[in-house]
Amino acid sequence: MISGTNMSDLFNGCGEGTGFSPTPHNLTYCGSVHDGLMCWPPAIAGRTVRKKCPAFHGFDSSRDAVRKCGKNGSWEEIVESIVTISKTNFAECVIPYEVDIFRRFDDHTRDTALTMSAVALSLLILSLLSIIVVFVIYYCILPKFINTCLHVRIHKTLFTAAILDILAKMTSHSLLLYELNNISFLNSIFFTSFMCKFLATFKQYTEIVYLGWLAMDSNFIQILCKSEHLCSYGFTMYCIVGWGLPVVPLTLWVVTLVVDHKVQCWIDHTSHPVMWVIDIYKVFILTTTLVFLVLALARLHMAKYKDKVYDLPKMKYEVRMSLANLGFVGISCALVMIPTHLPLGGHQVVQFLSVIMTSLMGFLAAIIYAFANKDFLKFLKHNEVRMRFGKYLTLNVP
Repeated sequence: MISGTNMSDLFNGCGEGTGFSPTPHNLTYCGSVHDGLMCWPPAIAGRTVRKKCPAFHGFDSSRDAVRKCGKNGSWEEIVESIVTISKTNFAECVIPYEVDIFRRFDDHTRDTALTMSAVALSLLILSLLSIIVVFVIYYCILPKFINTCLHVRIHKTLFTAAILDILAKMTSHSLLLYELNNISFLNSIFFTSFMCKFLATFKQYTEIVYLGWLAMDSNFIQILCKSEHLCSYGFTMYCIVGWGLPVVPLTLWVVTLVVDHKVQCWIDHTSHPVMWVIDIYKVFILTTTLVFLVLALARLHMAKYKDKVYDLPKMKYEVRMSLANLGFVGISCALVMIPTHLPLGGHQVVQFLSVIMTSLMGFLAAIIYAFANKDFLKFLKHNEVRMRFGKYLTLNVP
């Protein structure tokens, strides 16, 4: 008796060339099958079959994958395995530190991971569109002299860093969705070891660069709160610090992973101990930003500086909005960092909150630094700006 497949299927693709000779009149077999990663030939009922692991990222091809053929002639589910794909046990294949990546293929967590990534992508698209709208308004609608102001240039660079951060996160979640829906993606040409490591590195870089430009903006605000002059120079130094300083902890992180973390892909390796290098830098930047803003707020309440500030109520409003944004970003980072070092990572509520809040950081930046910015709104309401906007639409919208 043949169970699980037709007789003609025993020697299709997966069954050919295996030397398997069925005698269907007196034995029960499990039919040939492809589990999404590799082919399995027919097997006699009651036997455990072993094959060399496929040469995919995160797998040790010198070890064995396992399938069990049940006594009734059907492949059995291996429930005790932490890495089961279509009833194949790949637990022995997984290289150390790669286990967390392949847990997501478990049927029980697949739907949750898919939902998180889908929600994240939706919110990231919202954030991206919001910042693109701000860029269009800045470059195409607002007067040229506005775009040359140092504070506006800092904001535009902050938006650029936010866009890079959003694109890195969108790429990561898109790859995860594709990976969950099509396991053969692991063996695709695109997902090479170099590309995997590059994406992981780029994602970390964009995250800390965005935080760095928040610190640059808060530093500029605290300077305004002690000076009666509007600073118009120093943008080059801001760029050196904002774009260059994150290279230092990132390089240390990369070098440590290259030397100590012998895996082919670094994506989702936030549980590795070396992650403290990045986390400490994030805490340092967030703390520095908070110090600048608290210092600015204190100066706005000191008689020594009150008379030097051009528009005291507006500056207080700007500092409070920046503090609100910093609070949101700080909580978002904490939800990502704390589970790395404490046993909170298993809670789905924490995971969902971290995904939602980190995906909305770009959207909140567009609101805080543009649409809730009084100067920005004042220029938008100006007649000349409205005329410029109408002219832009006439020339650019078909």
